[in-house]
Amino acid sequence: MVMNELLLPDLFTLLDSLDWGISIFDENGKFLWVNRYVLKCSGRPRKFYEGKSVYDFQSLGILDTPVCSEVFRLKKKVTHLQYSYTGSGTLGEFIVTATPIFDSNGNVKYAVADRMDVRHLKERHELVLRERQQHDASKIKVESKKLELIYRSGVMEKLVKDVERAAAVASVILLQGESGTGKDVFAHYIHENSPYRNGPMIEINCASMPESLLESELFGYTKGAFTGALNTGKEGLIEAADKGTLFLDEINSMPLGLQAKLLRVLESRSITRIGSTKPIDVDFRLIAATNRSLVECVEERIFRADLYYRLNVIPVTIPPLRERKEDIPVLTDFFLDKFCDRYSLQKKFAKRVYRTFEAYSWPGNVRELKNIVERMVIMSTVSTITINEIPQSMFSENGFPAGPEPELDEKERIRRALEINNGHREKTARYLSISRRTLQYKLKKYGLN
Repeated sequence: MVMNELLLPDLFTLLDSLDWGISIFDENGKFLWVNRYVLKCSGRPRKFYEGKSVYDFQSLGILDTPVCSEVFRLKKKVTHLQYSYTGSGTLGEFIVTATPIFDSNGNVKYAVADRMDVRHLKERHELVLRERQQHDASKIKVESKKLELIYRSGVMEKLVKDVERAAAVASVILLQGESGTGKDVFAHYIHENSPYRNGPMIEINCASMPESLLESELFGYTKGAFTGALNTGKEGLIEAADKGTLFLDEINSMPLGLQAKLLRVLESRSITRIGSTKPIDVDFRLIAATNRSLVECVEERIFRADLYYRLNVIPVTIPPLRERKEDIPVLTDFFLDKFCDRYSLQKKFAKRVYRTFEAYSWPGNVRELKNIVERMVIMSTVSTITINEIPQSMFSENGFPAGPEPELDEKERIRRALEINNGHREKTARYLSISRRTLQYKLKKYGLN
């Protein structure tokens, strides 16, 4: 359809589809037509406008000074901020631009006003900025069911490039970083971008089980190797990782005896099941992760120096979230979208929530951020989640908490730290910023064993 074939009904249909208000007035300021957006914002039916002028609206107290009156007086386009009440009594703020339409004698015959709700305009502006930010961000999404790397900061961009180069070869990689920084996510990313990506990804947390069980899980055993062993024997996780990747998380918690056996596996590229003397060749990529300095562990004699040097071929340190605050908004949006989709909700965060998140130190790193966002999405009862929905546990008199209260005596601080960390001694030591050996001494000193 060419423009000169456009009929008046078609034009009104087009104007009704706009996402901002359109009102048409005669030379006396009388309403001739309004589109659906105006009716939606005002909460009044079209019939209410029939026979009324903007001056009637002013006398009824619905709006302040009509913008059209300025157009008729000045005979030029005018833009003003206008306040008006809806049918339910709510006060709205609008940006109104009125444009004069002249007759052949130069007199104003009509006035066309467009209006936009300031609140909706701000929301749309924030949405567009967020979408643009997400689009422009240095952001990698790994197409995998297991992970998705989300970042925007320069430090993470460099880190990912280094990880990609390391992943391309078969060397051992040591992932270092605080708890919750995403070491497991990087481990999967390395596997999926490595020569072993077509093989299995086997992972185990070395702090999750006692030494005897950990050994049988890693190395497997033969029939009758020990009491309770399966009659068929069992394949170990190292053997299962053949032609794939073995991920040992919290390797700093591995007992010294198993460290020696792991070192022999790395040197010989073979394993021997418990109860057997026959070595089995294995070819796998090892990724180890630690949430504390292995150098300190070596100094404390709880980690073998030779194994440390064998693991420290390509060290990768993942920075804590407080050192890459540029990543907080995009991670927040990612988790927000993820949980809204999971729970079939439509929610968003107010701008101040983002500012509050960026000011927080996030001792639990990305894992803590993820959990906080999920909690806020589930527990909030409004579509726009405000700062009031942030868990109060994040706040303290000085802003945010930072470990046990300093005024408590040492014994009480240690006792509380143990409770917070569910009795896990390594986590408690890190929480108190002391070595595990020092913690052991103080537990004995205060009778907290």
